[in-house]
Amino acid sequence: MKKFLIMSMFIMSALSFGAQLKVPADVEKEINNSARSFDSSQRVNFINWQKRSYLKIESLGKESGIPEDEFLRIKNRLHRMYGSNYAKQLQILPEEMNDYRELVRRVQEATKGNIVDEEVNEKAKEQMKTTLLNAVRVPTEILNVYQESAKELFPNNYVMQEKFVSACIRDYYNILPLLKKELEKENKK
Repeated sequence: MKKFLIMSMFIMSALSFGAQLKVPADVEKEINNSARSFDSSQRVNFINWQKRSYLKIESLGKESGIPEDEFLRIKNRLHRMYGSNYAKQLQILPEEMNDYRELVRRVQEATKGNIVDEEVNEKAKEQMKTTLLNAVRVPTEILNVYQESAKELFPNNYVMQEKFVSACIRDYYNILPLLKKELEKENKK
């Protein structure tokens, strides 16, 4: 009788603890299906373990600072990989979140030079006009080619456009004698 009483109290406490773990119905069904092969006490422990893991995944997602749609992508990828094994998903989740943060950091570093302050951008736009006007020895057609190339390479980034055009104008004076030599060689053939 004592054993029955202790066993029933253990089962009731496990069930009441499990009742506190509210997860979506589809997740609960998935967890219950994966626990079919366990006997009753192992089954209850396994289900509670998976529910706690699922709830921890959800709380980590809210605390992570990762945009909701990106966290949902991570969560879906983990679910495809590990199915209803939320404990394994929880084990891998911190690494996945760190990978996402590292990717964001690398993208921000890579694009740092392409993001320009509007005031600086406008000053560079005016500077480019001055640069083009001061390049009196370079034919207008060539300046137009340089300017179009700069717009194509650096759209809406006048700082980089101005640097590109300035470098092209500077190099034009160095390339012109080389072009003359090449033309003379062609004419001799």
